Amino acid sequence: MSISGSGPGLHDFVCEIARQAGELQLSRYERPGEVREKAPRDVVTEVDLMCERLLVSRIEERYPEDAILSEERGGEVPEEGRGWLLDPLDGTANFSRANPLFCCCVSVVEGGRVTHTAVAVPLLGRLYHASLGGGAFCDVGGERMRLSVGGAGSLEYAFVGVDLSLPVKRGPYRDGLQKVLDACWQIRALGSAGIRGAWLAAGHLDASIGTRNTLWDYAPTALLVSEAGGRATDLSGRPWTLGSDGLLATNGLLHEEILDTLNA
Repeated sequence: MSISGSGPGLHDFVCEIARQAGELQLSRYERPGEVREKAPRDVVTEVDLMCERLLVSRIEERYPEDAILSEERGGEVPEEGRGWLLDPLDGTANFSRANPLFCCCVSVVEGGRVTHTAVAVPLLGRLYHASLGGGAFCDVGGERMRLSVGGAGSLEYAFVGVDLSLPVKRGPYRDGLQKVLDACWQIRALGSAGIRGAWLAAGHLDASIGTRNTLWDYAPTALLVSEAGGRATDLSGRPWTLGSDGLLATNGLLHEEILDTLNA
């Protein structure tokens, strides 16, 4: 599907390079190489940088005029024109310990909107992807399945995924977040925002709450969940944008209840 002048083949290319980075991750599973802290309790491995070089080189070769923002090397996304958001290895802490929940996230932004995204989860053999107005899908085992959010209608029966480090840090949503966690059925802290968003789009979770502003792994959630029938906003309920501070994504049915609880 061609969107905002994307041209034919863009979505397939997004999926292709995400899958290639995932294959590289898989080839180094249990061999992450040097692991260093770039900030307290925030690690980067050799494989993060290898995947980033792979993605950037492929994009620059095919779309040399496009802007790129990637987690490790930085960059920017233009207000106009096309840009790329890259999380070459989302779930680095997991990967560094041979935990299977890690992925690669690739998103395209056009005119300030996320128009294409792909999340490759190599050890699980899954590629989650979506295009604006084109639906959300999971490719697994040679088959393509359309994604649809789950049907939990209240927090009491909801599985909630969060960015969670204990103790929960002080901040404007600390008390509200604790109330949400107390009210829900079960909590999932996966260590990968990309997988968390993909699992919400697939109905494995009912809500995802992110309290940071990491565009490269929130953008996939915003598009996947919206295209799977859910809803994505910032933590105050305004539409999620590239400048939002935090992300609330839900199956739609739970959205107002969670907003009310977060902001009570």
